Amino acid sequence: MTWIAGVDGCSGGWAVALRNVHTGEMKLRYAGDLCDVVEAPERPEVIGVDIPIGLLEEARPGGRLCDEAARAHLGDLRGRSVFSPPVRAALDAVTYEEADRRNRASSPLGIGLSRQCFGIVPKIRAVDQWITPRRQKWIREVHPELSLAALNGGQALTVSKKTSDGLALRIRLLAGAWGRNVESRVASVHEGPIAKDDVVDALAACWTAERMLAGSARPISTPTVVDARGLRMEIVV
Repeated sequence: MTWIAGVDGCSGGWAVALRNVHTGEMKLRYAGDLCDVVEAPERPEVIGVDIPIGLLEEARPGGRLCDEAARAHLGDLRGRSVFSPPVRAALDAVTYEEADRRNRASSPLGIGLSRQCFGIVPKIRAVDQWITPRRQKWIREVHPELSLAALNGGQALTVSKKTSDGLALRIRLLAGAWGRNVESRVASVHEGPIAKDDVVDALAACWTAERMLAGSARPISTPTVVDARGLRMEIVV
């Protein structure tokens, strides 16, 4: 039995969508850290995770080349969901002010760090400490909005996942790929650390993970740039 996983950050941890590519069985799960996903009983063969993998040493306008390409593909509305990650030197900063200072000091351009991005720095740090070039062969960075755009005929969505219409559209697109059980799985989510939009994002990441397994996932930008640790800075879809 071959399982794949899609992972999206949520309050205090990760929302995880698991899918058996042979039977179509789906499971939703909360994980405290990425190792919980890797070591899950299902032992997913590939994992798509919505978190930056591969970081710059010197901040540049627009972030990594893959961040710029993702924003260009998603347009003004959905492109706002693509944050420029911090430089690696900012990862262990305790406060936003310190992280921002380190980011600015990394290059003569003095590029700061958004507070939104600082909010996910603990997750970026945890993944950066764990990931290696070898592990990156089967754990790759994805972005749910890019996955959903691919499901939508290549067109970025124009409605937010935070609206009822936007959430319903995302569920319909995923159901078109995997069947109506997607709707029932999302509907089963109630109050807790994982919200319905977290589940939808994890499912979208899982859809790209299935493309990874099939060998059809491709980086959104070319050529792929490698960081100082040998990690590929790329987002696949």
